[in-house]
Amino acid sequence: MTSQTLTLSKFNFALSNRLLISLGILLWLYYVISQIPATWAAYALTRTGDVAMSGVSGTIWAGRASLVSVKIKEVDRSIGQLSWDMNMLSFLTLKPCAKVNAEMDSQQFGGNVCVAGKNSFMIKDASANFPAGLLQGLTPINIDGQFSLNITKLEMANGQLGALAAKVTWMGAKVFNGTNWMALGNLGADLADDTKKGLSAHIVDVQSPMQIDLNGSLPFPSGTKIKGSIKMPEPYAREINAAAWMSMFAAAQPADAEGNIVYAVDLNY
Repeated sequence: MTSQTLTLSKFNFALSNRLLISLGILLWLYYVISQIPATWAAYALTRTGDVAMSGVSGTIWAGRASLVSVKIKEVDRSIGQLSWDMNMLSFLTLKPCAKVNAEMDSQQFGGNVCVAGKNSFMIKDASANFPAGLLQGLTPINIDGQFSLNITKLEMANGQLGALAAKVTWMGAKVFNGTNWMALGNLGADLADDTKKGLSAHIVDVQSPMQIDLNGSLPFPSGTKIKGSIKMPEPYAREINAAAWMSMFAAAQPADAEGNIVYAVDLNY
């Protein structure tokens, strides 16, 4: 009986030692991993080539960069300071994700960013605010105002759109018609992918002198289609000299029952 008791005691002692050693190893691994420098996270977030960072500090789990730029249409756009909190469990799926925040002057971004491959990334539950001038290079006309963007989901792979669900508001929208700035009020749009690597948008007035109902699409790999209607009160149409510039992309229609000037838009280019 004594021999059996001694044997059991030795087994329990050995098991206890193994548990302590295993616990020690796990604690050591946690300490080592938690001290991985932020430059590793910077590499994960910049390896697509569309993001660049400088002044990186902190750890891979919680770090910051003093200056970040994002490539849009082959042009680098600065988004200012950036900080992130990495999701440790996301590394188990080989798709590292981080809660990202970026701020600079009148622009801000906050949301979840995941890297899904060398040239792929995903943004979820994000919001952004930025001046219209940031998109100036993407439009043929001068624009002004402030954009507010809410992204439910955005997926990009090899520079091509995979999935998109978002809403955008253009506040204090203004366009330059070649002579003067025209105030358009606040405009909004629902953005979505067309399941064929292209983008579709439903554009409406939010708080504007105009009534806008346009459906637009940017099919892959090129082209733009916009169709719908724009209505405006006659005094406002005179104020912005609508007849002179609306004719470039819309056809005048008979006035509606309220006396609004009506234009039909049907563009393909």
